[in-house]
Amino acid sequence: MMSNDQANLINHGVKWVTVEKCAELIGWSKDAINSLRVKGKIRMDIHWTKRNGRIFIDLVAFQKWIETGT
Repeated sequence: MMSNDQANLINHGVKWVTVEKCAELIGWSKDAINSLRVKGKIRMDIHWTKRNGRIFIDLVAFQKWIETGT
């Protein structure tokens, strides 16, 4: 289920957030999120992307992955 903070960000047009912000919003550690990324459980250019050396998480796609595994 999407938190109020996540819904507020998405409603204000914020889709991509840093790993740190994603961890804060969903209550997981940065290491847990990065582990999913490194293991390929969340996929580049679908659930996350890298720009200027920083990793960004797509909140909408990540929420869908949490709910459905896809």
